Amino acid sequence: MSRESGMSRLARWALDAAARRWPAEIREEMAREWHAELTAIESQGQRLGYALSLLTSPPVRDRTGAPRGWAETTGSLTPAAVLVLAGLFTLGVSGLTTAVASVGLRFAGVEAYMMTWTPAIVSGLLLSVWCVLAGRWLGRRMPLETDRLAFYTPLLLTPALLAPVATDLFHLLSLVLALIVWVPGIGLLGKRGVLTRLIGVPMVCGVAAVAATVPMAVTSDEGWKVAVASLTGGFPPESFFVILDGLSSRAFYSFGPWAITLVAFAVLALSYQSGAMRPVPRVLRAEEAQESGSAPAAVSAAGAVCVALAISGWAYTVTVLTPAMPGVSASAPMPGGDGEIYLWVAELRWGAILLAALGLLVAAAARRRAVVGAVVLAVLLLVANAVLTQIEADVLPVALLVGGVAALLAWLTVGGPVEGARLAGTIRRRVAVGAVIAAASSPLLLSQGTPGVNHPFLPASMLPVTTGLGLLGVLLAAVAAVSLSRRRLAVWVRVLLVAVPSAIVVVAGLLPVDVSSEDVGYAQFGGFVGLPFAVVVVALLRRHRDRARGRTAVIWTLMVLAAVPGTLALWLASIYFGMVAPNLLFAIEGSGYPADGLSVVPGAALLVAPFAVLVAARLDGGAEAGQRVEPVPVLDPVG
Repeated sequence: MSRESGMSRLARWALDAAARRWPAEIREEMAREWHAELTAIESQGQRLGYALSLLTSPPVRDRTGAPRGWAETTGSLTPAAVLVLAGLFTLGVSGLTTAVASVGLRFAGVEAYMMTWTPAIVSGLLLSVWCVLAGRWLGRRMPLETDRLAFYTPLLLTPALLAPVATDLFHLLSLVLALIVWVPGIGLLGKRGVLTRLIGVPMVCGVAAVAATVPMAVTSDEGWKVAVASLTGGFPPESFFVILDGLSSRAFYSFGPWAITLVAFAVLALSYQSGAMRPVPRVLRAEEAQESGSAPAAVSAAGAVCVALAISGWAYTVTVLTPAMPGVSASAPMPGGDGEIYLWVAELRWGAILLAALGLLVAAAARRRAVVGAVVLAVLLLVANAVLTQIEADVLPVALLVGGVAALLAWLTVGGPVEGARLAGTIRRRVAVGAVIAAASSPLLLSQGTPGVNHPFLPASMLPVTTGLGLLGVLLAAVAAVSLSRRRLAVWVRVLLVAVPSAIVVVAGLLPVDVSSEDVGYAQFGGFVGLPFAVVVVALLRRHRDRARGRTAVIWTLMVLAAVPGTLALWLASIYFGMVAPNLLFAIEGSGYPADGLSVVPGAALLVAPFAVLVAARLDGGAEAGQRVEPVPVLDPVG
């Protein structure tokens, strides 16, 4: 076949695919018109370019903003992203259920060891209860709109199952083989009845566990004996304890008890599908239907400034603060070990990347693919962070250039402006997500520190950079709350909303530390401003139901006060539940979790993110009298 004929076929295929983007009633007419225009173009290259330009044009939307044509069956990124986060959150919950099972069995007089059947079964039962409740609740409120729901739901949970073993390639290969069986198996069960699911889930998970043992069996002289030991929770063969050629003994994995984890995640997937089939009807308010507008200039500017300052802080931390830590470790007394200072700069790098992504989400809130752009920026900066950290880069302009290029590439992915009657609602939801995560997470950077005797040896900019990044997240949230508040705020109220949390962060972060003591100072108290301020942000952005005069203010004031001790709960949960986040980030950087210090910000962001999305999706409050329910009950996406 000639090259010209091949290009012509490709052009015609592209036109047919582009025509399917249009509503069915005019699809054939558009296809005929385009094919006629294609015939009139003489150059083969121009024909192909014309066809591809139509294929890659933005989705068609009607005047109300509803997607048409192929976009009618294209789901939003947000439910998929929330489902991934739900899987990671469930991974954290599994740590809690394991601890609860261990404590309960100890009180019962049963000696329980990790990855043996008794604690695995008890923990799996507790985790399955969580998965039933969480999966159904999430599915009803953020359904994944796709005709392949049964397949995509378990697929989106695989990152959580793979994340704990990201640094062990052999273990990772084993789990990938298991998930190749598990995903389609659970997908098929999603279309079956309850009885079939009850029988099929253990069978699919068992077969998946068998598949996971294949790499160990193939690479071992014992073959099937290794697989049997792995599946039954028995002891590995003696060859796994032999050290050859100075190498450590081989790793052995108990995939039998791990299959119970697969069962729990299968329950999460099936419960989500069940909830998604019966979504909560969305209430459409008269005010919301008439609401329109664009992002306030102050909000867009705040997001853009946040991106620039966060990237600058990241570049400075990578090239100046991080290379300085070995010198600090060598010269400072380090009564608590030197791991805490390495974790400190790691948190600064990750916190800056998080703020850059949130800043882009806010700055591009009025763009079609703002969420995609934020994710792209975070991924690019994480990759750049890993490379620059491993090569021990110490040239600040190079890091700034890399960060600027990453921001530019991410901006190119956000697309054009959002169109439709609900532009203002979309902007408010996206900004709310960014503001809540920034407010709750960034002040927790102040929880990192080192004893006062080490402070004279720290770079002079260490505390200002830490305080500055914590302040940056607070200011981003404050500007968003003031600019998009549902209520008209007096000037003095606006000033207080910006000044009070900012002052607390600055004073706590820069307060001098006694250099003759082993006390870490008072900086960590600045972290207690984050969660309460996030509640304030939600209170200002939310449309409240009608209550007796003053009752709404009292309720939200109590919630703000409750968030103060709630910060301690978030801090503990971030360390315990969110441990998977720093472990994964260290794995990306090619290093490991330091023996000293506790990571907080990545886990906090992971825990806060799904709640921020759900809160943002319900900024318009609940149903009231006189409001009508949309005939198609779907929840407005954040992204």
